[in-house]
Amino acid sequence: MKIDLGCGKMKKDGYIGIDRVQTGAVDLVHDLATGIPLADDTVSAVYSNHCLEHLPDTVFIMQEIYRVCQHGAVVELRVPYAKSDGAFKDPTHKTFYTEETFEYFAGDNDRFDYALGVRFTITRVSYIYSGPFRVMARFVPGVVLFPLRRLLWNVVHTVIVEMEVVKC
Repeated sequence: MKIDLGCGKMKKDGYIGIDRVQTGAVDLVHDLATGIPLADDTVSAVYSNHCLEHLPDTVFIMQEIYRVCQHGAVVELRVPYAKSDGAFKDPTHKTFYTEETFEYFAGDNDRFDYALGVRFTITRVSYIYSGPFRVMARFVPGVVLFPLRRLLWNVVHTVIVEMEVVKC
């Protein structure tokens, strides 16, 4: 089973849409702040596009994603980048993210030991750049864009983190 968390009006093809408000794309109406209403180890892929920032507890939803996923499940999370106006101007946003936020859930990272009970491997991090940086990103190496992302506002609109669930 593949699930799209917080799908809203646009669900990813081939996925079961879960959201707290019924729209034409939603297959299962449920408030994700209370968990994911699926059995353990039943999900092979998770997609979420601008949903996690609306939830009050990032650790809890990451634990829920881990719980419902099978070993090797692919997880793709898209969230507003913390240094973008889009992250802050929406009054329904409760959490802010950078590319490093998800390292706390990576079991192969020895820097953090919060005993969160999850283990993901980050397989890819990418960005959706804003305005003129969108064109620049096609021609300029990432090593040049890194300090721009960190020092300036509105260079990046969205950070995309792809992970794999590790349960062995």
